[in-house]
Amino acid sequence: MKQALLNAGCIKKFEAALKFELGHFYLYSMLANKMQMLGYFGAYDYFLAERAEEIGHYQKHIDFLNDEGILPKLPTLVPETDSATSLKEAIQMAYDNELDLLKYYREMYNEEEEEYAEVGQHLLFFLETQRVAVGFYGDVLATMDSEKNNPNINMIIDTKLKKLA
Repeated sequence: MKQALLNAGCIKKFEAALKFELGHFYLYSMLANKMQMLGYFGAYDYFLAERAEEIGHYQKHIDFLNDEGILPKLPTLVPETDSATSLKEAIQMAYDNELDLLKYYREMYNEEEEEYAEVGQHLLFFLETQRVAVGFYGDVLATMDSEKNNPNINMIIDTKLKKLA
């Protein structure tokens, strides 16, 4: 058996990060399904791609922890009960969740980087990923707000999301 190279507190923070990443996988699955039902097929494809990215983030943490001699507990998730009723609500939900995770990774980095340089190095990828995601969803929301009188804005956004999927 490998020797654990991180303390219990750090491991708990990673287990919370794993729960966030799997929670985002489920969120993007739900949003993709909802967008498909609403006829936003670009957003559907986009959220499916985001879903796959979240599983990749989960696995990146697992691989890192394995190298640190740790097998984390598999998180238990509560099913999502809130569902978006519009494209804008879906984007807002994605923004809120990505922002929460950015804040979590900032806190985790600040608390663990000094003791475990490799944890800090590992988290830099996640901090940058979250910064980009929050910026992207923020830009989409700003566009939707500035073009709220444009009856075609949802289809314009849907088409842009399709291209990014």
